[in-house]
Amino acid sequence: MATIESLRAELPAAQDRVYLNTGTSGPMPERSVRAAVELLELIAREGYASPPALSAYSQALKEAREALASVVSCEPRSIALTHSTSEGIGIVASGLEWQAGDEVIISDLEHISGIAPWKRLAQAKGVVVRTLQSEGGRLPAERIVAAITPKTKLICISHVSYATGAILPVQEVCRAARAKGVLVLVDGAQAAGHLPVDAPALGCDFYAFPGQKWLLGPEGTGALYVAPHALEKIEPSRIGWASLVHDPAQADDDDVRLLPDARRFETGTIHAPAFRGLVQSIRMLEAIGWEAIFQRALYLANLAREELSRIPGVRVLTPQAEASGLLTFAVDGVDPERVVKDAWSKHRVVIRSIPSFAALRASFHAFNDPSDVETLAAAVAALVRDA
Repeated sequence: MATIESLRAELPAAQDRVYLNTGTSGPMPERSVRAAVELLELIAREGYASPPALSAYSQALKEAREALASVVSCEPRSIALTHSTSEGIGIVASGLEWQAGDEVIISDLEHISGIAPWKRLAQAKGVVVRTLQSEGGRLPAERIVAAITPKTKLICISHVSYATGAILPVQEVCRAARAKGVLVLVDGAQAAGHLPVDAPALGCDFYAFPGQKWLLGPEGTGALYVAPHALEKIEPSRIGWASLVHDPAQADDDDVRLLPDARRFETGTIHAPAFRGLVQSIRMLEAIGWEAIFQRALYLANLAREELSRIPGVRVLTPQAEASGLLTFAVDGVDPERVVKDAWSKHRVVIRSIPSFAALRASFHAFNDPSDVETLAAAVAALVRDA
């Protein structure tokens, strides 16, 4: 059975550095790498289109769909495999029927992938984008609900803000939006694998999430949850063989029928080795438990909050009441990019900047430990002294 200690031991990237950038891409466990390589080797040995390879391909994707469904507590039929959160958001944005004047509500806490699709729709189709300004790194549900008008078609909201680490009031927003006939798309990039997620219980229509961040899987993996009631609300913007019902008895090429579940939003061949690796990562994390992972991450982030707050000129921006394992902080008078570069080159600490807030972000996962917090704080203190 996987434990926090065994997880850290399987992460080469956690051995010789302080890895605090899981919110961008998490380190992969060795068993996940081996699982991906094993399938690649089978494909090379057997030939991709041979019966053994095709069987292994299908099995890998079946297991991946089931594993990703378990991450967000839904049925596998509600999961479309994607390459990223951005792709999932794009499927929704391009699949809805838009009219000039339709409104989308977002906020300044969203990642560019949760902003750009709507801005593009504003340019191309006259969609109105209403951007709410956060308050101290947070956004109260009542502010979002109050922004809904008869023209509001969709709300795009992060479960956890990539910018400030605040856990946003998704369930309250979904409940109010449902009552008003407004769709909700949740960006789960910083939540899936970080904290317990129950997409059906949240009441959202769509939930997009990645495999390479908190789930510690390979790049190019992800999923989109589509609630059963929302399946017919979006039209696939791209169609391929993977989107369709295949009936050998039906010879009429004009009979193009979409699959009756979220697989209709898939198009063609998927890189199965990557998803096979992701499954191994998910199984390790599930064995530890989503709530245990979140509590560990929150404990470490709060420890870092205390340590960093003692350093003159350092301000923690993540709101305490909505805190997660993502901690955003600013160093007065110091360019965030310089801190990122010096933290790595001088202290082997991996963090990132948040340009829109002129800030820095550290991501604490369960595999991190208090010594990582101490190293981060010492690195920041040294950089402040040298500034």
